[in-house]
Amino acid sequence: MSNKISVCIICKNEEQKIAACLQSVTWADEIVIVDSGSTDATLDIVRKYTDKVFVREDWPGFGEQKRRAEALATNDWIFSIDADEVVPEKLALEIQAALESADDEQVFRVNRLTHFCGEFVYHSGWYPDKLPRIYNRSRYRYNQKMVHESLECKGAPIIDLQHNLLHYTFSDLSIYLQKRTGYAEAWAQEKYNKGKKGSMLKGSLSAVFAFIRHYFLRRGFLDGRIGFLIAVIQFQYTFNKYTLLKFKHISDNKKNNTK
Repeated sequence: MSNKISVCIICKNEEQKIAACLQSVTWADEIVIVDSGSTDATLDIVRKYTDKVFVREDWPGFGEQKRRAEALATNDWIFSIDADEVVPEKLALEIQAALESADDEQVFRVNRLTHFCGEFVYHSGWYPDKLPRIYNRSRYRYNQKMVHESLECKGAPIIDLQHNLLHYTFSDLSIYLQKRTGYAEAWAQEKYNKGKKGSMLKGSLSAVFAFIRHYFLRRGFLDGRIGFLIAVIQFQYTFNKYTLLKFKHISDNKKNNTK
């Protein structure tokens, strides 16, 4: 007997992309949506595809929100995808075939191909992008990181699926840059809460290495202007992370000195 699977999606204000995502997973036994308080038409759209729609406006971070979604699913087998991702038919058929004989210890990885600013990105450290997304929640769960969350599945038998998961990220560069700033802020806050310290020197050196890594070591130059843009964005993002962390401590010290 085939294992039943629940597709879990967390979202907020994804009216432009979520319909394509949902349409691509109608084959699943269940679709679970955890919305973070959308103010656009997202909720109206998702309710056309599933009645398992939950609104959780208190934002605990990406990891915890995904844990909420998997906990609300009816089935133990989970396929966690993002609202801007699409499952092509070949990948859908491959997943269904794999589930026919899947063991609950196994974890399936998808290879995500990203479409960014009008182009698919085949290098720059963005591809191949193998992500463990299909798993049995009785054995594995997402961690609780605020940002850059991941599935905790160390030691699990990993099976790589052959067909790509398509990731239609931002076509508007300004919106993408705003989101990256938000990620940097979340990273800095998480490290600050753990007592970690940052410095502008470390931020500068790490940023330079981030550019070298993405543009040269990961062959971003083969992606042309998009590859160069990605490397520059990684430079800025890395610098922002450490600088924001540094200034959180500076602000904290000023408050303590005025008491």
